[in-house]
Amino acid sequence: MISSRLTMRAQIERNQATGKDAWNAPVAAVMTPIGTPIACFAWSDQSRELVDGQKTALVEDMRAMFAIGADISEGDEIADITDRAGTVLHAGRWRIEGRVQFKHNHVEAALKAIS
Repeated sequence: MISSRLTMRAQIERNQATGKDAWNAPVAAVMTPIGTPIACFAWSDQSRELVDGQKTALVEDMRAMFAIGADISEGDEIADITDRAGTVLHAGRWRIEGRVQFKHNHVEAALKAIS
């Protein structure tokens, strides 16, 4: 039932770096694609404008749904979200924020733009 809704594709990337540097801090992330792009559906939950003094920023909350069993977890990144033909629908890099939520027929995640 949910598979007909998953009309987009996302290439999931995961941090493969391990260990500590000379100052005992985690080494820089090395994001590596895992597998082939997986089926998903991403949408903008809401957008709002923040005004702070003379600066204005537009904040957009993105969410994405994936099939149950999709290999995604908190901290993973998505390079671009495309349609089945490869046309970019949501450009840029996105990080999966927070825990992936289980719904009754899919899993859902909040996305944060990485700039």
